[in-house]
Amino acid sequence: MPTEPKRFRILSLDGGGIKGAFTAAVLAEWEKRTGRVIVDHFDLIAGTSTGGIIALGLGLGLPAEEILRFYREQGPKIFPNITAQQKFSLNFRHLWEPKYSAEPLRAALRGVFGNKLLKESKCRLLIPAYDVVAGRIFLFKTRHDPRFLFDENASAVEIALATAAAPTFFQQAKITAQSGAIYVDGGVWANCPALAAVTEAVHFLGIPLDAIDLLGVGTLSEPASFVHGGKSSWFGLKPGLIEWAPQLVGLMFRGQMETSWAIASLLTGRRSVRVDAIVEPGIYALDAVAQIGRMIVLARAEAVKRDIWEAIMSRFLNGHAADEFIPA
Repeated sequence: MPTEPKRFRILSLDGGGIKGAFTAAVLAEWEKRTGRVIVDHFDLIAGTSTGGIIALGLGLGLPAEEILRFYREQGPKIFPNITAQQKFSLNFRHLWEPKYSAEPLRAALRGVFGNKLLKESKCRLLIPAYDVVAGRIFLFKTRHDPRFLFDENASAVEIALATAAAPTFFQQAKITAQSGAIYVDGGVWANCPALAAVTEAVHFLGIPLDAIDLLGVGTLSEPASFVHGGKSSWFGLKPGLIEWAPQLVGLMFRGQMETSWAIASLLTGRRSVRVDAIVEPGIYALDAVAQIGRMIVLARAEAVKRDIWEAIMSRFLNGHAADEFIPA
């Protein structure tokens, strides 16, 4: 009788600013309840923006609880609470410069990653960014293929800054090991890196699609309604730039995230599990540090839902460790 191929497990972590606290709390809950380490049970971890920070942390051996503590303790320093007068000044300056300085984020990352390099990861990593000099998508990769020598000596701190350099929020980020190449947030093209991860596994690692188990963790989704006309439209007019502008970026991000997950799920024969929560619009912004506590509560509730928990225990954190990652 034919035997089932060995499973190749992928963990995909979405971008979402401070909402990475939700992701970290989900992972911490699983590690706590199972007594098993996330990084030991996955063959490839992909993360974009805040998900990239978490992926790097996992790859470098940090417990999920320590990553969650990073969001709790450093979040208010990275996205400081300000007075109404300061907020007006900040929003005015935001018209021609980044909303936040990247230095508090850099200092916080140094506190957890130190001087570690990408090549020190215990697991294959895939971290999307966008190369603004060449004008192309870019993926930071561990050396899981003999050709992938370009990134291995890059600083974990600099890669984290690159994948999380959200346009208008933080300044562009340089990678010293790449002669000062400049990047912005990978969320501009792969805020959900699931499809990129599945493609990596099949094309570069030769993994059959039917051997892949895919686990994705989101960063809180809002129900979106973009209906124009009647009560949903300003003054009852047909939608133009003024009405579309505040919604357009969110619409595009949501569309590409849904597309990435839907295609990745179909390609893997629906052997995919996604963990997320639908929340009330307007509360959980990318810099909503005041809501970290609520994010953690939501995360713990989602992490142990029956269907999610059963999949985690039977297919992902099931005690069967992934093969040791040995760089090519």
